[in-house]
Amino acid sequence: MKASLASRVWGVSEALSEKILLLDQTVLDRVSGSRLLRRLDTLFLLATYLGDGYIWGLFGFWLIFWGGPRDHRHVLAGLAVSVVQLTLVKLLKLFFRRERPPAFVPVRRFFILDSHAFPSGHATLAFGMATLTLRFYGDWIGLVLLTYLLAAVISLSRIYLREHYPLDVFGGVILGSVTSWILAPLLENAIPWG
Repeated sequence: MKASLASRVWGVSEALSEKILLLDQTVLDRVSGSRLLRRLDTLFLLATYLGDGYIWGLFGFWLIFWGGPRDHRHVLAGLAVSVVQLTLVKLLKLFFRRERPPAFVPVRRFFILDSHAFPSGHATLAFGMATLTLRFYGDWIGLVLLTYLLAAVISLSRIYLREHYPLDVFGGVILGSVTSWILAPLLENAIPWG
């Protein structure tokens, strides 16, 4: 009886996972083949490059040069959160070992992409930074909306350019948002006023 129940549960979970993976592939094909999104080709290519960390680094430098001690603390906290997030991304990629989608749009990069896809490091970092902006500068609604818009465009670019499946990006969104939400107050309180 127990073996029968276990085999049923296994069968249901296997069927569900196949449906989820099929949906993942279908959404990838629709996004990457969208005529509407094709008009934004250059924007998505730029977003992917900026999502390598350049945009967040520029924002951090801006806060260092023109911000006060509180902003400097936020930059240090953001750097620490980023290190934690990217370490978790690498560990999860090694654990899951999910292959990237077959290339659809050839993209020349200045570095070699790793072959593992889950979770998306770009989405993790982008939504991690957007969540930090919300935590640290929540009263600046325009800035918060801008960082979330940038994070969304960067994340969508990863699907559009077929470098990630939608589930990889969704995993990165969750990982980045949750780790930033949890770590931001801990790090902000741990870093002394400068």
